[in-house]
Amino acid sequence: MDHFIFRQSADLELLVCKPMEAQGFINAFTTRYGGVSPLPAAALNLGNYSQDDYANITENRRRLKEALGLPDWPLLTLRQIHSADVHSIFTIDGAAPFLDRNPPPGDAIVSCLTRVLLAIQTADCLPILIADRRTGVTAAIHAGWRGTVAGIVTRIVGLMQQRLGVSPADLIVAQGPAIGPCCFEVGPEVIARFRELHDQVDCLLSGHQVDGRANLDLPLANRLQFRQLGVDDSSIYDCNLCTVCQNDKFFSYRLEKGAERPVGRLMGLIGRNQFDE
Repeated sequence: MDHFIFRQSADLELLVCKPMEAQGFINAFTTRYGGVSPLPAAALNLGNYSQDDYANITENRRRLKEALGLPDWPLLTLRQIHSADVHSIFTIDGAAPFLDRNPPPGDAIVSCLTRVLLAIQTADCLPILIADRRTGVTAAIHAGWRGTVAGIVTRIVGLMQQRLGVSPADLIVAQGPAIGPCCFEVGPEVIARFRELHDQVDCLLSGHQVDGRANLDLPLANRLQFRQLGVDDSSIYDCNLCTVCQNDKFFSYRLEKGAERPVGRLMGLIGRNQFDE
């Protein structure tokens, strides 16, 4: 948490990565309170349309942009599907589909545009924000275990290199609140998938059980991908906040039994006002 700060704005409390902000990039990870959704009362649900009123989510997003002081900036989102699918946005016209109530499917979004907010929604999965110090390119990733094992980080950084001239050495990465290794128990079938991705998968596992289950470190799994791509470890910032352990502050799909009852969604978002090389 040394590189993050909670910032209060109106009724909202936002978690900000200070080194990313110091480089001129607007960034925030939301908490669960300060909205109008009944999840419970006054919840800031920013993405779960199927279990909340559209009007509530619209108002919550309006409050979020007001709290950031950016009421007129477009908020670009995805219809997240636990994939490694990446979308790139190069023009304002190209951004239009991502403003829709039903945006394109995918789990990562990257753009060279100014004055837009790239956003992803989570409720245990890992939200990752990326900023390029040299070009000003920004990206947001929804990294669940499926996207992680499919190499979503590798895919988006590769796209940034090939299409936008980004060098991994210039990237700043902020990893927000997610289910931690203290609470993320997975079965042997998931562990087997990670063994295909990481030669040294044992460093990601703890709390081994006789039935083959163990706890998985999702933030570390993604950090390792960034390292392998050439991102400096000192430029990767983890908030180390667990959505399960701190369920009073964050939504948790697993703890709140999201398959059985309504659970809200947090948001991680990033943007920039202008950029001078």
